[in-house]
Amino acid sequence: MQSSCAQWSVPDNTDDEINDMYNSIQSVASSTGIDSRFIFAIVMQESNGCVRAPTTNYGVRNPGLMQSHNGAGTCNDGSVQDPCPTSEITQMIQDGSAGTSSGDGLKQCLAETSASDVSMYYKAARIYNSGSIDASGNLGAGIATHCYASDIANRLTGWFSGPSGCDPGTIADLTGTAAAASTQSPDESPATTTTSGPSVETSSPALVTSVASSNPTYAPTPTTSSMASQTAVASSIATIAPTSTTSATTTSATAASTTSSSSAQVYPGATSTCQQWYTVQPGDYCIIVEQKFGISMAQLMSWNSGLDVDCSNLWLAYQYCVGA
Repeated sequence: MQSSCAQWSVPDNTDDEINDMYNSIQSVASSTGIDSRFIFAIVMQESNGCVRAPTTNYGVRNPGLMQSHNGAGTCNDGSVQDPCPTSEITQMIQDGSAGTSSGDGLKQCLAETSASDVSMYYKAARIYNSGSIDASGNLGAGIATHCYASDIANRLTGWFSGPSGCDPGTIADLTGTAAAASTQSPDESPATTTTSGPSVETSSPALVTSVASSNPTYAPTPTTSSMASQTAVASSIATIAPTSTTSATTTSATAASTTSSSSAQVYPGATSTCQQWYTVQPGDYCIIVEQKFGISMAQLMSWNSGLDVDCSNLWLAYQYCVGA
């Protein structure tokens, strides 16, 4: 984010502006009830996190970090502010998240989806971008930025640099039975895909496979040296646990149990004082687990040591501690 403004030839963010952005997102997330990670993903999608992103106008004025619907907050409305005041940064996040007198923000878009599972975020992203979801249900089809919802999915599962691997033409034609594979250069190992459900393992953060359907599927977290053996499951936000030579205690648990059997393994970093376990199901993401049990991300991470803040290592069919 320290070099996110170069594309507009305006001064890059300072450390203080980045810190103000972080604090503003946390504050607005608390006041609106929107997950801060979702707000941040939209910020990055709309403006690359540049506090001096220019205001656009294609029939509707869209200013600021979240290109809100005729919002008041901006540090580049024809005149560039440097530095960008804290009050303006907060107003940009407020306008995009809570909405304005002229149009909806993320809060209203989330409510419009009427969804209770993780799909609410990707449907809301599409609505935020285009005002509605195509009649086909494909979040990449119709009059919209075709890759928008897919890019948001990728951002929430770990993609943060390099170009999007989404092909607008391909994603707009998806029916939910196939995934669009990313382009790869000759010196990179091939991506692995299946036909029974989109899945992929990427070899570089720049190679993010993007998919969309009537029920949004999820592209994988780009692999790093610490996650080279993970395989992302596109029908589930949770990933298959990496192969490990360290044996984990073999137990199982339901969402409300404190007893165990032998059908599911315990996440290796789970606290030994856990009182309540949950076995990760297809479609789960940290946000969903937190909502199911009314816990915070800080608690989930505290009880499950080693869990990444971006939730990239939530392993399918493993037990995580949700109460201690």
